Amino acid sequence: MEHTTSAETPNPTPLVTALVPTYNGAGFITRTLDSLAAQTWPRIEILIGDDRSTDDTLEVVRRFAETHSNTRIIDRDTNLGWLRNSNDLMARAEGELMFFAFHDDVVAPTYVEELVDALRTNERAVLAFSDMEVHEVDGTTTQHAFDELDGLESDIERGRVMVSRPGDWWVPNRGLFRSSAFEAVGGIHPNEQGEYSADWTWLLGLALIGEFVRVPKQLCVKYYTAGSVSKKWPHDDTQLQALRRSGIAEIRRSGLTPMRKVMLTSYLWRRIAGHRLPHRVKITLRRFGL
Repeated sequence: MEHTTSAETPNPTPLVTALVPTYNGAGFITRTLDSLAAQTWPRIEILIGDDRSTDDTLEVVRRFAETHSNTRIIDRDTNLGWLRNSNDLMARAEGELMFFAFHDDVVAPTYVEELVDALRTNERAVLAFSDMEVHEVDGTTTQHAFDELDGLESDIERGRVMVSRPGDWWVPNRGLFRSSAFEAVGGIHPNEQGEYSADWTWLLGLALIGEFVRVPKQLCVKYYTAGSVSKKWPHDDTQLQALRRSGIAEIRRSGLTPMRKVMLTSYLWRRIAGHRLPHRVKITLRRFGL
């Protein structure tokens, strides 16, 4: 089922919430916050969730908030981890649109303005994103563009792309999405291995309810650090199998028709880790004549 968005953002200048989940980012979060303060879009809420940092992050963001009245800070009682921290921020956001401004990312001054305009061009779209530049820990720089979803109106075709996990599948996670899409998907869901690659199932869920719009310009820069969460994940078979099961659960939660759920689930089984279809999936496929 496609996610309809007509009349969801009647305000010509909707409020946009920048979600800033942070942990021990005192050494570099200022450049992220400065890039948010420099946005050309007139209505922005900066919502920061400090996840019990052990460095001076909380002091840094408090100093920023003193001179930026559009900033709210959530001071956690316990460490939630990036996933629960992010979900809580989305639930607290007041904006009709929102985006993740991770504490090691920097966005161009026109980032919000251009992505809002991109969403306006397509009422079926739930997310707009740009190309990215990534600075690795070793100092190397790479350019990333994700165009595999360009022009895809079919939910099952978008699902096939995301299930395949093409090289730059993660780029849209630095995009602007509708708050109604967060409500429809239900947030970022953990898998049996916790937070491993949970942004993939999140993007899969979004792709199943609406289109993605790419702005072919580099509007976001990511600076990896030695402490970046994704750099610590072990990419082994145990993690991949947990991810596969999480993807299947995301498909089941979606609004796809039963037949499309079976089709996409079987495709996922074949794509991730090259596994054969289980007997029960084969029986279901036969029931649908597939």
